[in-house]
Amino acid sequence: MKIRTAGPADADEIVQVKNASWREAYAGIIPDEDLASLPDVPGERFVRSLSSPKPFTLNLVAERGQDVVGWAATGWYREEVGEDEVGPGSPGEVWAIYVHPDFQGRGIGYALMREAHRHLTETGLAPIRLWMLEGNESGSRFYERYGFVADGERSTFEFSGTAYPTVRYTLPKDRLVDELL
Repeated sequence: MKIRTAGPADADEIVQVKNASWREAYAGIIPDEDLASLPDVPGERFVRSLSSPKPFTLNLVAERGQDVVGWAATGWYREEVGEDEVGPGSPGEVWAIYVHPDFQGRGIGYALMREAHRHLTETGLAPIRLWMLEGNESGSRFYERYGFVADGERSTFEFSGTAYPTVRYTLPKDRLVDELL
């Protein structure tokens, strides 16, 4: 397995990984018909973001052979900091992390998270936060094993006209990447 920076040529495979992961992780949370209607092609905005990444952001893919089997996206914590205000000392966020269900449980998610963590730490973005759909038990177990803590903040995520409750997780500032190796 190899972890590398994603580019626009990876967009189609990233969408397939994300969709398969959503259908697995959110079954029973999001209605099956909504999960079935996920778009199979990447949007122009997403492809542009892979072509010209903004400062402090990083998209990573995990490859097994020639196939993309995982994806992670990181940047600034959008709830508190605007794009024009971000800088070292701003909080960071793992915007997305997905591993295709056929490859879960093999350390791919951990490797992606470690590289996302490393990037955010090196750019000075801390603490690191993420939002997770409430009821995603496998996601909760994964984040907690990595060291994230549910910090009590709650919000909602709107998808297909429905608001779903979300829970925020924070990785303590003193959690160093090197202690994870």
